[in-house]
Amino acid sequence: MAFHPTERMLAAGDVTGRILVWRGVGRKTFSNGKLINGGLNEDEDDSPGVRSGDDADSCTTWHWHSSQVNVLFFSSDGAYLYSGGREGVLVVWQLDTGKKKFLPRIGSPLLYYINSPDPTLSSISCTDNRIQLLRMPSMEIVRSISGIKLPSSRAEMYDALGSGVVFNHTAGLIAVPTENYRVQFYSLFDDREVSEVQICERNHHPSDDITVKVNLVALSQDGSTMSTVETRLPEEGIGGLVSLKFWACDSQSKQFSLSTVIYEPHREAAISSIAFRPASHMAVSSSHGGDFKVWVRRQEIHPKDQNTGWTCHAVGSYKKKPLTAAAFSGDGSVLAVAAEKVITLWDPDRNTLLAVIGETLEPITTLSFVGKSSYLVSASRGADPLLTMWSMSKLCTIWSYRLHAEAIASSMLNSTFAVLAPSKLLKSTGSTAGTSQGAEGAILLFNAENPVPFATWSVSKAQGGRLSFIQSSAFSDNELTDTTTSAGEVLAYVSGCHEYVVLNPHGDQDSKLSISRRRHSSSLDETEKFGYASIYGELPEFRMEIDQTPFQSMPPSEKTWKTIFSGPSHSLPPLPKLCSDFLESLLERRSTVVE
Repeated sequence: MAFHPTERMLAAGDVTGRILVWRGVGRKTFSNGKLINGGLNEDEDDSPGVRSGDDADSCTTWHWHSSQVNVLFFSSDGAYLYSGGREGVLVVWQLDTGKKKFLPRIGSPLLYYINSPDPTLSSISCTDNRIQLLRMPSMEIVRSISGIKLPSSRAEMYDALGSGVVFNHTAGLIAVPTENYRVQFYSLFDDREVSEVQICERNHHPSDDITVKVNLVALSQDGSTMSTVETRLPEEGIGGLVSLKFWACDSQSKQFSLSTVIYEPHREAAISSIAFRPASHMAVSSSHGGDFKVWVRRQEIHPKDQNTGWTCHAVGSYKKKPLTAAAFSGDGSVLAVAAEKVITLWDPDRNTLLAVIGETLEPITTLSFVGKSSYLVSASRGADPLLTMWSMSKLCTIWSYRLHAEAIASSMLNSTFAVLAPSKLLKSTGSTAGTSQGAEGAILLFNAENPVPFATWSVSKAQGGRLSFIQSSAFSDNELTDTTTSAGEVLAYVSGCHEYVVLNPHGDQDSKLSISRRRHSSSLDETEKFGYASIYGELPEFRMEIDQTPFQSMPPSEKTWKTIFSGPSHSLPPLPKLCSDFLESLLERRSTVVE
């Protein structure tokens, strides 16, 4: 609903996409629900569109939006009405004629429209946590300010983004799958969006049925390669397709470009996990169909080959059991693959089975080697969840907990790891960590050799949350107020609602790192400007100097007044001088008499 700034006019939008504009509102007087004084138009025929008893002279209906109208706002001069909704399109209506103008492809449904005191600047807020600054009246987007993309409010889309948030350990970035088939890269330490990658070239409309799901996103340890898995859902039982894609990051622009596409890499089976080998262009994908495949870049096999694409290097399986998780050791010499309830260890170079260890009560969903040590941690979910620590040197269990692990993060420098556990499941195991008032989960910090956590943090919105250790080299020393750079790592937690906090794993349990944001002076100089300078640029330097150049007066003529005003206005002399010459040209001149 919106009110006209100067006239008795009211606009309202409904759930069907209609916009109703009432004119002459508020002229009637009511008392105890009865009409005392009518409006200007007493005859209903003179009030088009107005229902009986409505307090308006006329009502106009406009219908362009296909769903609920979320944004309605009159321009400051009252000549235009702005509207927006789930289509991601800003519509400008001319009130007198009803003509429309559009700003399409905003990318997400609109929430708010705000006009600034400067009539040439306005802004719109979108559901994807983004603000667009517009230059009016051309409606050109001059700047975009984005936060972390929020989780989808649609249950089927939320389930489709199965991998959740993925971390770049060296650069302090997170990769967030979004509704519009993109992956957003967001800097935790700069608190800003770095880039976006379009995973699937497909027009997205928020009200469309879900036809494509981005199931998995994985990053290499150095962040130079990204792998994604997308599933095209079958339409009427025909046309389902699973695609595995590899993306290469440009070292200069830091933008990802598509390198390789593999259609149905595991036939019709879904991919359960992707893991990259440290310090090598090798990756492994496991599937529920009972096999895993090792992928390498072509240059690893043929160094002289200029093709940077990826190819299948080896295929493995274990008793045709569904493979649910995979992980490389810290030095990349061992590949661990979970075959339902057991863990298989492989030589990734020769693709030979080295050992089979353990057997859990439920299928294993997560595997992670603890740093560069000889320890492997696994987590299984279900009716009997279990967190288990394995020794690779002894090939046996060190310790285990009956604990539901929402996420696991291992340090890359030492033998510590962190576990995110929902508090309701902590209560069933008898642990008191994370059960404080208002907390929905806990982060438990373990040493691999000790089953007792040496640090805990109570956190909120743990369901769907993610953890990761981030190298302190991702930010400079003067960005942190705590003395944590000597430890080499910090612990980052992103909640299920995509709120994040950076913790000090070697400080006290109540310590949260305070980060001073970096000011970028190269590519973001323009974004650091405000007000007039952010739109039109810096004003030229003005010097208060008097022009000493003498004015060239026009030679007198008989009819100077006919030509004295000829020429463009910006090239005419100053008005005082022009006026004196004009008056002088009107005076009659006496001829000199020589005696």
